[in-house]
Amino acid sequence: MTITSLSGRAVPLILDHADYGSAVLLQGAPIPWTDLPALVGYLRQVQALLDPDALYLDAGALLFAGAARVPGLIGEMAARSRTGYALRTLLASPELLDFASVTIRTAGDAVRREVTLAVPSPARFLMRAHAIAGTDVANVSADQADSASMYLAEWLGKLGSMPLSLVLLDARHTEGDTAELEAAERLADYSAITNVARHLALDLALRTDEGLEVDGDASAAVIPDSFWLAEDPGAPAPAELWLTHVPAQAHPETVLERITLLNSDGS
Repeated sequence: MTITSLSGRAVPLILDHADYGSAVLLQGAPIPWTDLPALVGYLRQVQALLDPDALYLDAGALLFAGAARVPGLIGEMAARSRTGYALRTLLASPELLDFASVTIRTAGDAVRREVTLAVPSPARFLMRAHAIAGTDVANVSADQADSASMYLAEWLGKLGSMPLSLVLLDARHTEGDTAELEAAERLADYSAITNVARHLALDLALRTDEGLEVDGDASAAVIPDSFWLAEDPGAPAPAELWLTHVPAQAHPETVLERITLLNSDGS
């Protein structure tokens, strides 16, 4: 992996802060994706408190929030019900690309970290784009997911100048996902995305409900939510990179204790 430890810990840490940050740092308010000064202030709080080695940004949340601010875009996404049209239209929007690019660069510069861009996997992105447009789909076939991967690969290719280190495709089921997937998603099925990531010298991984698949030989481990909640969670699995999500219900004192443990445990 190209992500290095800028915090001094032996194993670089990528931390999905959204649920915990919203509950604790923002006192229940949502992350202000469309208010750049407020977003930067929030991300600086995350960095100061938790000191991750890369800035985790949820591209799905960012783009869907931004789409609501682009005049007419949601209507354009809904103009045709053909499967994939909503996502293709979303990712083709120049205004939305500009919004995302400015946000990614400004956020990365503000916290002085490269960005881990968490993007919904092609099948998940496709179904959620249709849901936003109001043209829900009942299922997503492997061919439709493959087409979605091409739209996503083209969009990622336009971010070549951004301070990115890792693209994390998130294939996990979330509340609100109603479409059925014809097949489980694998990196091997998404050569268009893999080729773009390699061309841009970006690490690439796919997160599923079962674990983490990394493109290449590097080892990466998911630290489970229980690490932040249990009284005695034990040490995380040895790896070259740790990825974790801090749940909203985690106690602040416990979170700081676990951060200290991660800082001292690289075995």
